[in-house]
Amino acid sequence: MLEKTNLKNKLTQYPLQKNNQVILAKHKNQIHQTEALLLGQAGLLQSDMKDDYAILLQKEYQFYKSKYKLVPINIPLHFLRMRPSNFPTIRLAQLAMLIHTSNHLFATIKETKDLSDLNALFDVTANDHWHYHYLLDELSAYQEKKIGKQMMHNIYINTVVPVLFAYGHSKNEPEYKDRALKWLEEITAEKNTIINGYTKLGIENKNAADSQALIQLKNEYCNKKRCLDCAVGNRLLKTSIQ
Repeated sequence: MLEKTNLKNKLTQYPLQKNNQVILAKHKNQIHQTEALLLGQAGLLQSDMKDDYAILLQKEYQFYKSKYKLVPINIPLHFLRMRPSNFPTIRLAQLAMLIHTSNHLFATIKETKDLSDLNALFDVTANDHWHYHYLLDELSAYQEKKIGKQMMHNIYINTVVPVLFAYGHSKNEPEYKDRALKWLEEITAEKNTIINGYTKLGIENKNAADSQALIQLKNEYCNKKRCLDCAVGNRLLKTSIQ
C-alpha cells in the first residue's frame, strides 16, 4: 500500500538520539528546564534577552549545555510567512508541556485503542508565559497556546502513526501496524497544495490514509517522472496511445 511506503520514508528523517531522551526524562518535572533544553538545542536562546523568563531559560540552558556537552542543531528555523501560532517557539513550548505532563508516553500510545483517547493525551497548552508571547522576548496580546485539532492530526500523521507502525513492524506484531493504519483512516484528510491538485482533478480523498497515499504517489512517481513504474501512469499512457 502506498501509505505504508510513505510511513517507512518518514522514519528515516528522524533518527533517535537516546542520550537526549534520557536528559529530557531527567528534567521533565521542571517545565522551565525542559523548555530551556528544547529551545536551546534549537538555537533559539542565543541572542541577548531582556525578558526575565527568557534570561532564566538562557542561564538554564548554558548550565546544561556545559554539563551534558550539548551541541545545538545547525539548521535554521523559519518564522517568515508563518502564522504566529505555528512559530517554532510555540511548538517547542507545547512539546515541552507534553513531555512535562505525560508519563511513559510511547507506552501509553501503545496501550491506547481509540483515537479519541489519543486526543486526550495530546490536549496540552503551553505554560503561562506563552499566553503573552509568540517570541521569547516580545510581548503580545493574550492568547492561550493550546494544541488545536488540526495540529494534533499533523502530529499523528507525521509522528505517532509512523512510529507505532515501525514498532509493530520491528517486533513482528501486526496489531500495532493495523491500529496505525486504522487511525489514519479515522483522521481527516490533509489539506495542502498537493491534495488540492488531486481534488481539482476530481480524485476522492476521504481521510488521511488517502491523502498520505496521494502525497506518496506525487512525490515518488510524478515528481521523479516514473510514469512507467506507476499503474496510474501506465494506464494514462496506454489510453493516450490508443
